[in-house]
Amino acid sequence: MHPSPRELNAGSAFDTSDVNQDGYIDKEDMYLVGPLLADRLGLSDDAPARGRLQDAYAEVWENLVAAVGTDENGRISRQRYVEYAVSPRIDRTAFIVAIVWPITDALWEALDADQDQKLSIREYLHLWSAYDVETSEAREAFILLDTDGDGHLAKDEFAQAMYDFYFSDDPKKVAIPILGRS
Repeated sequence: MHPSPRELNAGSAFDTSDVNQDGYIDKEDMYLVGPLLADRLGLSDDAPARGRLQDAYAEVWENLVAAVGTDENGRISRQRYVEYAVSPRIDRTAFIVAIVWPITDALWEALDADQDQKLSIREYLHLWSAYDVETSEAREAFILLDTDGDGHLAKDEFAQAMYDFYFSDDPKKVAIPILGRS
């Protein structure tokens, strides 16, 4: 049985935080991933956005532990995370607020270099280069996400893309490489 697009997307999101790639995330992974991402984005040690990324990942870890629980070693397995993220019983709003939005908001702050409350294609591509997503895929995603066609992503378009990444069954939306393709 092949994983559903939602399972693939949830697994892809998990993989971005599994720093040591052991199939589990734990407190150490979540405290390391923020600074590592900040380094890949070129944020200086004293940049406010760097601290915000670190804080966001720490917050998400605490929220995940509260929502999912950990095994006896203080870890969450990839399988457990994916099952949680795609569960038909999940409170979607609570999931977005506690798990998705803190990191999305911190990423937005780190990417919106000119602080104009929208992402240019250049700012958007900067993010996906940090995740090693090919430029052509990132450009394709940008075009799909720019729903009003103005050449920029507004924060609501970015937020909708993150929601769709986890919850849409529309093949066009789940194919958007928000966090890379699995």
